[in-house]
Amino acid sequence: MKVDPSLDVTEKSLQNMLFSSSDFKSSTFQSGNRSYRLFYLDTMIELAVVQEHVIRPLLQQTEDLNLREIVSVLECSETELLSDAVNALVQGKTVLQIDGKMKLYLLGTEVKKERSVNLPVNERVLRGSNEALIENVHTNINLLRKMIVTPDLVVKYYLVGRRSNTKVALLYLQELANEEVIQEFERRISLIDIDYVEAPGFIQELIEDRKFSLFPQLMITERPDRVRSYLMNGKMGILTNGSPDCIILPVSFWAFLQSPDDYQVGWLLGSAFRFLRIISFVVAISLPGAYVALVTFDPRMLPFEIALTLQSSMQYVAMPPVLEAIFMLVTLEVLREATVRLASPIGQTIGVVGGIVIGTVVVQSNLVSTMMVIIVAFTAVASFSIPSYEMSSAVRLLSFPFILMAATFGLIGLELSYLIVFTHLARLNTMGIPYFYSGLNKNTIMDTLFRGPIRSLKERTKESLSKDNSRIRIRRGKHE
Repeated sequence: MKVDPSLDVTEKSLQNMLFSSSDFKSSTFQSGNRSYRLFYLDTMIELAVVQEHVIRPLLQQTEDLNLREIVSVLECSETELLSDAVNALVQGKTVLQIDGKMKLYLLGTEVKKERSVNLPVNERVLRGSNEALIENVHTNINLLRKMIVTPDLVVKYYLVGRRSNTKVALLYLQELANEEVIQEFERRISLIDIDYVEAPGFIQELIEDRKFSLFPQLMITERPDRVRSYLMNGKMGILTNGSPDCIILPVSFWAFLQSPDDYQVGWLLGSAFRFLRIISFVVAISLPGAYVALVTFDPRMLPFEIALTLQSSMQYVAMPPVLEAIFMLVTLEVLREATVRLASPIGQTIGVVGGIVIGTVVVQSNLVSTMMVIIVAFTAVASFSIPSYEMSSAVRLLSFPFILMAATFGLIGLELSYLIVFTHLARLNTMGIPYFYSGLNKNTIMDTLFRGPIRSLKERTKESLSKDNSRIRIRRGKHE
C-alpha cells in the first residue's frame, strides 16, 4: 500500500495497521513553510534522541535542504510503502513524513537497553576470557569482531519467523569457511516457515540432519572465545537476537568432549583432561548397565571379595537390580531438575539435603543397596564432567536403554548396545559432514582423542572442510 501525501490519512492508515495500539503516537510541528509529522511507538524509541537529533535540527533549519542533510541520525532510509513503515515502527524507528510528500523517512531512534557483558553462567571459565555473550546480537558481533580483527570476518543477517521476524546472524571467515556448507545452511534456513523462533533451540532443531537422534549435532556456547576458536577452524557461528548463545556448525562428536581450557594448560595436562572426559562418557553410559549385568547374570566374573560385598549389601533388598538402577537414576534426574528450576541458594540446599536424605532413607529402608547408591553417584559425577550440557543430557538418557539391554541379555546386551550406538554415530551427519569418524583421522587425532602439542596441530579438523587446512607453519621457532 502506497503512502498518501496527506498526514492525517497516513496516520489513520498506520493506526489501523497497528490495530489502534495505545503506544502509537504522532507529533506534528511546523518549520518554515513545511509541516512535519512524526509517527512512533513511545515504548520503543529514545525520546531524547528524537528531540535532540530530529526535531531540533528541523526547527533550526534556515535553508531548503534534503532531510538527510538536516537530521543528525546515522540510520536514515526512505520508503513509499506503509508496510515498510509499520515494520520500522515495531523495530523502534521513528517515521517522519513531510506534508504533501508521498515518501516516509525511517529514522533509527530505537531505545537500547541491555544487560552488561558478564561472566559465563553455564560454562565456567578456569583460564581465558571472562566475557560472555548477551541477548543483543549487535553487542555479540562487537565482542567477536574485537577478538577477530580481520576483514575476512563476514556477517550475514536473516529474518526468521513470519510473526516474530527474529534477526539471525551468520558469521564465518571468508578465507576459511567452505562455500558448500554456507550454501547448505542458507538453503535450510530459507526453508524455515514458522510463526516465531524461540532461539536457539528452534533453529537448531529445524536445520539439523537427524531429528530423532539423542546426540547433539550442533554446538551451543555462550563463550565468545570458544566461538572465535571454531571460526578460526573454518566453522560457522549463528547468533540470534534475544539469545545469549551461539550455535556452532558443523561440529563432530569429539568437539563436545573438548573445552577451551584444554589449550590454556600444557599439552600433557590438556590430553589427560580430555582423555578423562572420554572415560567419563563411557562410564556414564554403561556403568549402571554393567553393574546390573554382572549382578544378575555373571556374578562369577567378579573377584570373590567383591562378590561377597555385593551379596551382603543386597541381602535384604526387595527390588531387583534393574529396578534399583532405574529408580535411583530417575530420582537423581528429579533432584537435578528441581535444583535447576529453584532459585540458586534454595536449589543448592535442596540438592545437597535432598541427596543426603533420599540416599540415607532408601538404603536404611532396604529399597536399594548401598552399592547401587555408589554406582549412581559415580555415574552422575561422570556425566557432569562432560563440558557440553546437550551431550551430558544425552549421556544420562542413554544409560536407561543400556540398563534394559543389560537386564535382558547380560554383558552381551551391553556389547549390542555399544554396537548400535557406534553404528548410529558412524552414520550420523551434521550439515552433510561425517559426525564421528572424521575425528579418528590420522592427521587430526591429536586434537580429538588427545590435545597434542601446539606445534603438532598443523592441520585443521576434517569436519570443517576448510579452504585452508594448514594451521601452523612454524617448527622450533623457524619458518618452514
